[in-house]
Amino acid sequence: MTPISYLRRRDAMSRTEREWRVEDDALVSCGGSGAEKRYLWTDFVSVRLCEEPTRLKPWRYVFELQPRKGGKLVIDNAHYISAGRFEDRSATYAPFVRAAIARLAVAKPSGTALIGETPKRYFFLLLFALLALGAVAFALIAVPTPLDALPFSGVTKFVIIALMLPIFWAWVLKAMPRGVPFDAIPERALPRTNAG
Repeated sequence: MTPISYLRRRDAMSRTEREWRVEDDALVSCGGSGAEKRYLWTDFVSVRLCEEPTRLKPWRYVFELQPRKGGKLVIDNAHYISAGRFEDRSATYAPFVRAAIARLAVAKPSGTALIGETPKRYFFLLLFALLALGAVAFALIAVPTPLDALPFSGVTKFVIIALMLPIFWAWVLKAMPRGVPFDAIPERALPRTNAG
């Protein structure tokens, strides 16, 4: 297999681009000094793919890998240019991630990748959304509104609250983190590119 590479500069502290290379036996990281670090495919204990936009990078996608030893590897499709300026490198990022997932599938046939938020972050987002839904429902009931002039204002408010519940539930199901086999990664987990 010909190694597939992805180059990016993370931030202003990075003097040069870091090369990430998919090889048959390992994911290889090579910095500007030329020093290489190899992460064997069999040593990864968790993998996560998600869309994680920021204010300056609304098109940002993240590929996280947790090796058995050491810190989490976070590789995204954003290349630092200068203060507040980033380049979208999705055209080379997506094929790199697909190649890495393919090698992980060979090394760990029964492995899965988490798509979306981490369970902890999902819990706090869910808690916040539930509190917001409760606050809107409480405000609708407790605060005087033009609906109070209607003859069936209580029923009307109840219907409005009841209509909010399916929308909330649809968001809960869509945002729920899911583990999927490496050979069934959905397209939404990777950025769209002109090539694919």
